[in-house]
Amino acid sequence: MMPTTLLRVRRPASAIAAAVLLVLPPPALALGVGGAHFPQEVTVETLEGGRILVRNPAPPRGSGPGEWRLVEELRLGQVDGTGPEVFGDLHDVAVDEMGHIYVLDYGSREVRVFDREGRHLRNMARDGEGPGEFRYSGFSPEYRIVWQPPNRLWIADRYQQLSFDSLGNELSRVGEPFGPGMPIRGSAMREGLRRGMIVAADGEGFIYRQVIVSDRTTSGDETVTQMRTYGVRLPVYPEHPNPFPPRDSLLLRVRVVTSQSAPTSSSGGTITVGGTIRSSIPRRVWGFTRGETVWVANRAAYRFHEVTFAGDTLRTIELGNPPPPPPDDSDDSEFEPLIAGLDVSPEGWLWVLRYRDDANEDPTWDLFDNCGRYRGEVSASERIAAVRFRGETVEPIDLGSRGVIHGIARDALDLSYVLRLRLESADGMRPTREVCPF
Repeated sequence: MMPTTLLRVRRPASAIAAAVLLVLPPPALALGVGGAHFPQEVTVETLEGGRILVRNPAPPRGSGPGEWRLVEELRLGQVDGTGPEVFGDLHDVAVDEMGHIYVLDYGSREVRVFDREGRHLRNMARDGEGPGEFRYSGFSPEYRIVWQPPNRLWIADRYQQLSFDSLGNELSRVGEPFGPGMPIRGSAMREGLRRGMIVAADGEGFIYRQVIVSDRTTSGDETVTQMRTYGVRLPVYPEHPNPFPPRDSLLLRVRVVTSQSAPTSSSGGTITVGGTIRSSIPRRVWGFTRGETVWVANRAAYRFHEVTFAGDTLRTIELGNPPPPPPDDSDDSEFEPLIAGLDVSPEGWLWVLRYRDDANEDPTWDLFDNCGRYRGEVSASERIAAVRFRGETVEPIDLGSRGVIHGIARDALDLSYVLRLRLESADGMRPTREVCPF
């Protein structure tokens, strides 16, 4: 017998009074709406302005470890040998519609391509500055690759963005590699766009970048840098005549870094050296829907907002009536992160990666379907989606359709390999885009 789902829909006072509906779930809901062994009451309210608020009760953590599982389908990588399956330092993985796997190996400074079964096909985007090459600079700690249908692979850091077809032929090039002698330009949004990291793309001809714009002020021996991170939606360059306007942008996060310097005498002269640096804790996470909205959340609360690039909030999802998080200007000692990362699947499911103090703990995700209903939790026994740079970034995963994910895993010796995992319920059912009953 399938569990019963209670759905409570609220409307503004000017509308009809709240109604309580008893809904028998369709087959997909048998995956476990909030758990396969207990009913869940979902409260839906339409707020003034049309925003939808979906409230889920707090689930008993760890109550059903068998409700969801990640089943390993492919393990790609070898420890010994000299073949293409021996990886160095992996930074990202992307997958196309045919299931071909693109692996960015910073250790060998190239992208390696494998078919769905893990057979090596070719290498592309090798280190260099010629056609079909990408400059891997030691000054950039992050590199990303993103597949864009129907036939384009983006590879980027914060300073250069190149695209290739699936055979490795260069299609476009924007920016230049960062290195000694590269001028530090102004902090205008246009210049920031040139340095934006490509993090997503869609089949409609748009790419999505994370753009950091910095403002620096100095008073005495103290320098304060305010770094604003924007999510930007842009048409693909160069097919569109102008890659900058028109554009959609949304402010995602503000961080403040304070540094102090002190004069030091040396050989009769005076030089200035750096001193104490204080950096605010990153407080927000976000995930692009490959459409016209972005999901954003404060890392200290299970409250998620679907926001347009115009800044309008369409929907809010809550789990367990979370208290308001500390304000952005509060002392960092008051901030206790609960969330490490946020990803959105092609079906619109939210994968919320829990924050973990111990990097050796198994990664655990809370799952919400496209309607905003809490569907349970799932853990991976491998070290994927690792948190790096003191909790500032999470190693990316590629979320495919129907719960298939590809991620970079690391063993006890920190050697990299690629995993393909399949999300399914204990009954073997897979996530799909649900028809929302509200």
